[in-house]
Amino acid sequence: MMEAERRQSPRFNPEGLKASIILDSPEQDTINLEGEVVDISHTGVKIKLKESMPISVDRKIRITFLLPESGIPFSISGILKHHNNSGELGLHYMDCPVVEALDSFMFECIKLAKHR
Repeated sequence: MMEAERRQSPRFNPEGLKASIILDSPEQDTINLEGEVVDISHTGVKIKLKESMPISVDRKIRITFLLPESGIPFSISGILKHHNNSGELGLHYMDCPVVEALDSFMFECIKLAKHR
């Protein structure tokens, strides 16, 4: 029997959506990581990293996406929810961008997901 989905926001798999992750700390140098979005929703995102993530993640995390179709950049801050050995990390959004901007961004993600 399948477990019922408990998420309030559905996930979408936008093919080809790249993400830049910026780990910022006042005491240490900024670390930049690159990855591809595995899935995304109105509340968070799962990203497959190209390289391994540093062990210490007590930093501010900023994610920047560049939508392939429109070329529009979109940035948001997040907190780490999970990180696994296969290089995937899950982030929950911390700051809420303007609702219209997030809706426009998600609309393009949904279009990318449906083209798969």
